[in-house]
Amino acid sequence: MRLVHQKGVVTAAYLRAQGVSYQNMLKYRRGKWLASLGTGAFCGNGTAPTLDAALAALREQLGIPVHLGGRTALLRRGIMQQVPLGGRAAEVCLRRGIRLPKWFCGTFAGQFVRNASNLLPDETGVERGDDGVAFSSPERAFLEVAAEVPQKASVGELYQLMEFAETLRPGLVSELLSTCRSVKAKRVFLFLADDLGHWWAKKIDRSAIHLGTGCRVIDKGGVFQTKYNLVVAPWRET
Repeated sequence: MRLVHQKGVVTAAYLRAQGVSYQNMLKYRRGKWLASLGTGAFCGNGTAPTLDAALAALREQLGIPVHLGGRTALLRRGIMQQVPLGGRAAEVCLRRGIRLPKWFCGTFAGQFVRNASNLLPDETGVERGDDGVAFSSPERAFLEVAAEVPQKASVGELYQLMEFAETLRPGLVSELLSTCRSVKAKRVFLFLADDLGHWWAKKIDRSAIHLGTGCRVIDKGGVFQTKYNLVVAPWRET
């Protein structure tokens, strides 16, 4: 049995499920077949596991619904090729209240930022690559960035990103907006979608999208946008 793929991660829970005893795990470590990443996880001896491999292990071996989201997902899709990341670490998204294992946090410290929220259902708009890594669809990723406005992103930054959002699927956009728990994110997303005039914006089913009441001030001193009850600073580059 091959214990772990090159640059991969295998968890003790997975090995136990495959019939490997604790005693044999210790034997494999002593025999230098495995190296410990901390309590509960191993990699091949002499290998450097990748963040992607660890994320796939969290999902497939431990059942933790984690995915790459926001700007990182857009970068994976090639949407951010013309918009600089500014040296950002990978955005690892999961539901609030779920803990990441200590071995993961320790091994990949500095390579990721944890984004814990209840913004959207765990799996809606989350897709998997051939390597088992889950990441947000572009539709979900744009909403995840919208939820970070204005604390971690500006309306202008999101506008630049959404200029490249020419092929979003209106059905999935509608589903995400109808289940999104952030009124601010929904309003900002729809405001920019309308402003950019993308074809899919006209096909969104808005009947089940609740936009709440009251004004949302995104930028103090900004301009009031009547349709979506938002106050935003100028968002287009001049």
